[in-house]
Amino acid sequence: MPDNVALVIPAAGVGARFNGGSGARKPFVEIAGRPILLRTLDRFKDIPGIVQRVLVVHPEDLAGTREKLGAELAAAGVTDIVPGGKVRQESVRLGLKALRADISVVAVHDSVRPFVSRRAIVESISRAVEFGGAVVASRMIATVKRADDMGRIIQTVPREDLWMAQTPQTFRRDLLVRAHELAARDGIVATDDSQLVERLGGTVAIVEEAATNLKITTAEDMRVAEAILMSAEPPM
Repeated sequence: MPDNVALVIPAAGVGARFNGGSGARKPFVEIAGRPILLRTLDRFKDIPGIVQRVLVVHPEDLAGTREKLGAELAAAGVTDIVPGGKVRQESVRLGLKALRADISVVAVHDSVRPFVSRRAIVESISRAVEFGGAVVASRMIATVKRADDMGRIIQTVPREDLWMAQTPQTFRRDLLVRAHELAARDGIVATDDSQLVERLGGTVAIVEEAATNLKITTAEDMRVAEAILMSAEPPM
């Protein structure tokens, strides 16, 4: 395992699909009495080799985050809090700019994905070193249909080789930085970091993880997450 890994947590989104009723942005909404963001950071405690943790927040939240959560974030190992951009991709790129010069591997993880296992995190780092990139993902278990613009099924898609991408998505630092710089230059917007690396022809390996590593996007996701916490803490 390398000893110069950074974690970048983009938490600057406006949460357009989420209505938790608190008025706060998703990462700062509490789940079972603790902000989702802090629960997410808990999963990365004491991971070997992670020496820098960069939190990227909405510019409007910068001062408030430091004031209200500064002590808890410091206890969770956060070393840098920086303002993000208008979209997630821009926030990740700005987070990369805050990396120390000696960082060689970067893990990017959703701020509202608080159930990833320690095994998946460690394996993603190892596979990124080996292949250049790694994406934590769960197998597609549903039957997938492709439909036309009138909603009529035109194909049942074989699911044997399909995966649902999650995070962390971990890469060699130079590869990820180059992928983001070229995407910004070319006006490319992707749905995840792996897509940008794939665009350069980079190799990205899969790290299998359970579907319980969910991203809290909607109010229904909050109910599922609370149920997971009430039933049993996900394995570290």
